[in-house]
Amino acid sequence: MATLVLISHSYLYCAGTSDAEPLVAWLGRSLGECAVQVFFILSGVMVAQSCDRSRRVIDFAAGRTLRIFPALIVCALFTSFIVGPMVSRLAPAQYLADPGLYAYVAKTLTLSSGAASLPGVFETNPFAGYVNSSLWTLKYEVICYFGLGLLGFAGLFQQRWWLAAVVGLGLLVATVSLGLPSDIEAYGFTDNLLYFVAFFGSGVLTYLVRDRLVINGLVLVPLFAFFVAGARTPFAEVSAALFLGYGALWAATKTFGPLRALCNRFDTSFGIYIFAGPTQQTLLWLVPALTPIWLSLTAFAIVLPIAFVSWIVVEKPALRLRPIVVALLMKSRPPVPVARLIGPQSTSSGTGANSPISGVRCEMS
Repeated sequence: MATLVLISHSYLYCAGTSDAEPLVAWLGRSLGECAVQVFFILSGVMVAQSCDRSRRVIDFAAGRTLRIFPALIVCALFTSFIVGPMVSRLAPAQYLADPGLYAYVAKTLTLSSGAASLPGVFETNPFAGYVNSSLWTLKYEVICYFGLGLLGFAGLFQQRWWLAAVVGLGLLVATVSLGLPSDIEAYGFTDNLLYFVAFFGSGVLTYLVRDRLVINGLVLVPLFAFFVAGARTPFAEVSAALFLGYGALWAATKTFGPLRALCNRFDTSFGIYIFAGPTQQTLLWLVPALTPIWLSLTAFAIVLPIAFVSWIVVEKPALRLRPIVVALLMKSRPPVPVARLIGPQSTSSGTGANSPISGVRCEMS
C-alpha cells in the first residue's frame, strides 16, 4: 500500500494534480486514495488488537507514540536540514535563518499540517511548494488511536458489550460513510476526520467480528462489482471499505513464500510512506523531464533502502523502548489495571484457534 501511494503521487508530483492519474478518470478516486483507505482499515484491525491486549492505557499510548514519532522526527529533520539546504533557491545561511524552516519542523512534528513548505524548496516543481504530501493523514491516524483508546477504556472489548459494540460501530460507520459530501475537494477538517473514522472504524469492527468472519476469494467478485458501481455515488466509501478491506484480509491469508517472512522481519511500510514524498520531489527538481513511471521506479529504488535503514536503526529500536518508557511513566502515576481499559471479560486472547481467519497475521508491536 505504501508503494501504491508512491506510484500515485508520482502522477501528482509530475502533473501538479491528482487528476492526471488514470484511475481517477475511471473511478473518481486515485490509487493512493484506495491505498490509504486500506491503511486505515488494517490499522483499525491491528490497533484494535493492540488496544485489546494492552494491560494499561499508558501501555497502549506508549506503543502508538513510539511507532510513529521516532521515524517521523528523523524524516522531518533530515528533510529540513539535509535535503532542504541542497535544493532551496536560498543560500544555506539565508535558508537556515528563515523562520519558515523551524515552522515546518514544528508543524510537521505536531501533525498540525501535512502541507507545510520549506523556504525556497521545490518552488519550480509542478506540485510547487509541497515537501511531503503524505504526512497530512497522520494526524487523523493519531486521532483515531485516541478515540479507540477512549472506547477501550469504556469497555469496547468486554464480552458483555460485544453485540452493542458491533451494532453501534456498524451504524456509526454506515452513517458517517453515507453522510460525507460528494465532492472530496470540498472536504474540511471535520469531513476528513469522519472519512478516516469510517475506514478505521471498519477495521475495528472487523476485529470485533473476527471469530465469525469467513474469508473466501469468491466473495470479492460481487464486492468488486459494488465497488465499481458505487464509485461517484453516496455509497463510494461503503463499497470501498467492503471491497478493499475484505480484499486485504483475503490477501493476508496468502503466504507469498519468503516475501511474508521478509516483510514480517523488516517492516518498511512506514519508512516508504514518509520518505517517498521528499525523494520524489527532489528527483523532479533534479530531472524535471521524468515521467510518472520513471519517477516511481527511481524513487522506489532509493526509498526502499532508506526504509530498511529507518526500520533497523530507528523504528525497531524505538519499539523496544516501550517497556522502559511505560516503566518511567508509571513512576509518576499509579498503575491503571487492565480491567479499567478492556474489562474483566475481555476477548484479549485475539483471533481464536478455530476462527476462520486465524491464519491472518494481525499483530502490531
